[in-house]
Amino acid sequence: MEDTLLPGDRILVGEIGARLGREPKFGDIVVHRYPPNRAETFIKRIVGVPGDRLRIVNKQFYRNGAAVAEQYAKHVTSYVDAYRDNFPSTPKMRLSLEAVEMLRDHVQGGEVVVPKGQYFVLGDNRDDSLDSRYFGFISKSDIVGRPLLVYLSIESDSGKSPPVTRIRWERFFKSL
Repeated sequence: MEDTLLPGDRILVGEIGARLGREPKFGDIVVHRYPPNRAETFIKRIVGVPGDRLRIVNKQFYRNGAAVAEQYAKHVTSYVDAYRDNFPSTPKMRLSLEAVEMLRDHVQGGEVVVPKGQYFVLGDNRDDSLDSRYFGFISKSDIVGRPLLVYLSIESDSGKSPPVTRIRWERFFKSL
């Protein structure tokens, strides 16, 4: 989720029902359980809700046939990856079982169709994100909550001797 969140950010998370008072929607940032190992939690952005048709062509994200202007999305590589940046396509790497099932059962006309009760999530740092392209859909029950704000942000440079730590005051109480 870099640059939306930075390493060392500490965040306050609200329960999804209490915070939103509604169903999760396109653009929401959520804390969710990682489908292959539900003991782990991830933070990603919902880019597909039930019924949405999704695809990525040369790094451009399309939702329901329309290109989406994503001011929060970051691309750090200049090359186009055949799978990551042109999705859905044939992966050249090993995917989780959930992602394999998603590609097998939910691709129609070159688009992933999000089924009822499921969500498709992407990280804001698109070129370096473990997200639904690799682990499949998340279910509503996988969503733990929504990050509300950064309450502490610490930058650490362990490459220096002694290690240098700096508090990023400018990020305190940054709304997410």
